[in-house]
Amino acid sequence: MAEKKKSTTELDKILGKMNPDTVEEYLKEFDSEMYEGDNAFSNYMKEVFRKHGFTQQEIFLRADMPQRYGYKIISGEKHTAQRDVILRVCLASQCNLTETNRALKLYGVSELYSKIARDAVVITAINSRVWDIDDVNDLLRSYGFRELYGFTID
Repeated sequence: MAEKKKSTTELDKILGKMNPDTVEEYLKEFDSEMYEGDNAFSNYMKEVFRKHGFTQQEIFLRADMPQRYGYKIISGEKHTAQRDVILRVCLASQCNLTETNRALKLYGVSELYSKIARDAVVITAINSRVWDIDDVNDLLRSYGFRELYGFTID
């Protein structure tokens, strides 16, 4: 039986007890749990899609995202500065707040922050399991915030 992957918190605790001279042991032991460089976001999201039982095609449909564009974003072939694009993918994937913030961080955009009013509304939606893009946009509009951006190919 395969050993269950360790959580980031567990890995952080292990690293907290190591020094630079022993980090090689860690890298070897947990090699299968590492997200590598430019592919970190792609690998993470594909893992999330599998865990949540969605295909990439389903995610792009739910995110109201052109499939070709979605595949390019996930693979890293295209990059967008629009954090809302990644938020749409996370909502469509039914990511919880931890998963959403990890995806945002791996993509290289800012995580959701509870002291930013618009982010607080999105956080509340995620924590309440409101993952439908139209419902989240309705919620944002009801509080006077702009909707999650649609798609402009950049």
